[in-house]
Parts: sequence; C-alpha cells; structure tokens
Amino acid sequence: STYGYLYNWAATMHGATSSESNPSGVQGVCPTGWHVPSLNEWGQLIVYVSSQSQYLCDNNNAYIAKALASNTGWHSNSNICGVGNNPSTNNAPGFSALPIEFYDGFYYNLGYSAFFGSASEGINGLAYGHYLNFDNAEVRLFRHNKSYGNSVRCLKD
Repeated sequence: STYGYLYNWAATMHGATSSESNPSGVQGVCPTGWHVPSLNEWGQLIVYVSSQSQYLCDNNNAYIAKALASNTGWHSNSNICGVGNNPSTNNAPGFSALPIEFYDGFYYNLGYSAFFGSASEGINGLAYGHYLNFDNAEVRLFRHNKSYGNSVRCLKD
C-alpha cells in the first residue's frame, strides 16, 4: 500500500507500441486522461529540474536526484548529494520518488533505488526508463528486460 504496483512492459503499455513522442500518446496502464511518459518527456522533466537552482545539490545541474526523491524510506549514505544523505532535504518540487527498485520474481533491495518505466523501447527489445539510487546524485537511464516490474508515474494529458 505504501509503494503501489510495479508493472512489466506488457502491463505498462497495455497493447500500445513504443513511443518517443512528447506527449507519448500511450495511455497504457494510466487512467483516462493520463499517459505513460516517453523518454523524451522524462528528459523534459530532467532539463526543467536541472535549470532550477533551488533543486540542485552542490550547485551542479546534474545533481537533481535528491530533488525528486521522497523524504522517507531511503537507505542511509554519506555522499552529500546522494539521495540517502539527510533525506529530510529531498523532494523540493514534490515528485516523491519512493525507493521500491524493481521486481523480477522477487523485490530487489527495498530502500536503495527507485525505477520508473517509460513508453519507450530500447535496442534489443529492452525497456527504457529512469532511476534514482540512494548513493548517487544523478537521475540515470536504465535498460532492462521487459519482464521486470517498475513503478510508473503517469502524466496528465
């Protein structure tokens, strides 16, 4: 009940094809009036947050993971700009990424990472998305098997 569901590619897309568009045009698992973001939409979020000085750590426009991470649930870390360092300072814009990681037959390392799927398919038929990690300051791209379950952050149309 705290973390929500984790969706594999088939569930995320609900029969739609991969999209790089902005907006993606893929309703997928999202409710009516909402859609699954593409990698381009994720990129737009990252560019916006990176352009706002109040969301940066150590005045570095690549260090925005703390801004998107929730205030609770993260494994502790000593990296000053890592998500797990003083999490009470996380979540400036209210994105509230929870550290659920992903599912592949079992749940991986609760408290260490937050993985968010997208409507974009990568090379070799892999699913693309973005993730935050407890000991890192950056939001990073991932590519993994479509059978893995990830969080999905729906966007309003």
